[in-house]
Amino acid sequence: MSPVLCRVLALLLPLLVSAATQASQVHFDLDMDLPPIIEDSTKPRQCTVAFLVEDTNTNDTFAARMQFTPASDAVATKGRLPCPSTVPPRLGERALDFCRERAANPRSCVFSDMSRGFENEPQARNTSEGASRCASDLSAYVGMACWNAGGFDVCNVACGLSSEEAVLAARNRCEGKHRKPCPISASLPVLAP
Repeated sequence: MSPVLCRVLALLLPLLVSAATQASQVHFDLDMDLPPIIEDSTKPRQCTVAFLVEDTNTNDTFAARMQFTPASDAVATKGRLPCPSTVPPRLGERALDFCRERAANPRSCVFSDMSRGFENEPQARNTSEGASRCASDLSAYVGMACWNAGGFDVCNVACGLSSEEAVLAARNRCEGKHRKPCPISASLPVLAP
């Protein structure tokens, strides 16, 4: 080998070694987080039952939502999966538990649909679990209307396809049952946003 060729190889050898190390495998794992799971927006959502419960000491109202897994052969109507025809009583107790966990006095937690005379005996037995809930297969909103009984609100609940419809139905129920104007009102979607 000629001395010139040896010199050229000696000069090129570090470059070849450097190029070989740079040509090694490239790692594509950049430690990036995985993207969030995106739900199918065209798929009907599970049946949701929304309960309204109230802490009469603070007039705080809580919405407790519970979802039901649909049957494998369930068919959606108007984009809504059917809800069970009967709701187990334990779900109502769980809704009250949601309030009790947050209340200073757990006995002050009641369902938000209250019977006539509730202001004289504000206890859970004078409220209606069934009338305090709305199901997503039949309604889109749960509404509430109340009157103030001095220290706490006395309310009634109704369901509707719109916020306005739910509040109007709740106000009519409240004023019909208690025979007083029920100016305090609110509504929220049955399905969680």
